[in-house]
Amino acid sequence: MKELSELMAKEFSTTQVRAPYTRPMTAKDFEPSENTSIWWLSSAGFLIQSHGTLLMIDPVISMQAGSDENCELGHRLLVPLPIEAADVPRLDAILYTHKDDDHLGPVTASALIRTGGLYAGPAIVVQELERLGVPSSQARAFRIGESFRIGKVEITLTRADHAYPSQHPYGPEDCCGFFIRTPDGTIWCTGDTRLLAEHMQMSGVDVLLLDVSDDPYHFGVENAVKLANRLEQAAIIPHHYGTYHGPEMLPFNGDPNKLAPHITRSENRYRILAPGERYVLKKTNDVQ
Repeated sequence: MKELSELMAKEFSTTQVRAPYTRPMTAKDFEPSENTSIWWLSSAGFLIQSHGTLLMIDPVISMQAGSDENCELGHRLLVPLPIEAADVPRLDAILYTHKDDDHLGPVTASALIRTGGLYAGPAIVVQELERLGVPSSQARAFRIGESFRIGKVEITLTRADHAYPSQHPYGPEDCCGFFIRTPDGTIWCTGDTRLLAEHMQMSGVDVLLLDVSDDPYHFGVENAVKLANRLEQAAIIPHHYGTYHGPEMLPFNGDPNKLAPHITRSENRYRILAPGERYVLKKTNDVQ
């Protein structure tokens, strides 16, 4: 893989890539349907609806008070949010892979309490949610490998290694991904993680939500391509790029277009979505 790594390093530039322009979402997107749909919310966030069951993963969808340019984290947005937390009508679950603020937005987490959804993630995440005011009765911690059901879907926590040096480094149970079984197929959100041997043993993935940020505590582009090609039957939706202004910040600076030439059959299974754009899960991996 050395030649591929060197080629990719040359292909990536310091110019920050902007996500495709946002498609606004409305309450209609939250109405029950007879299929499974996925919307990218920008950054690392997703909405999944499966036959009326509604899940959000790592939503950061609130603005900074008094600003129409900066999100709740203080970062200037490169593209508008597709929907704000205050406009989300209902959810059955809000899933968090870890507690970094670009995944667990504190304003969003508080604003979504009224949706009635169950907050779920590793124990360290649930502790943070309760500190933010989420009622303990509405939050539940799970361990890596544990599964639970929400409506029409089954969710299993998968292992993640995001132990970057910080004041409070993450331990082996502090970060996760989510493997989601729906009536129409499976979705795997890996979370922020370096590539692990067990990731390469995964199978039965119909849609891979692929982190394309080029950062040493994420997959990095070489390993993102390696995983995408290992799961050669999966449709791929790239994320963790093109949302926040920060050309000097590696986690914000992926470019999904640079991965495409190295992904097997990318023309058939690589789907670069705009924030708010709908993808319908089908075994044929057709975008609707």
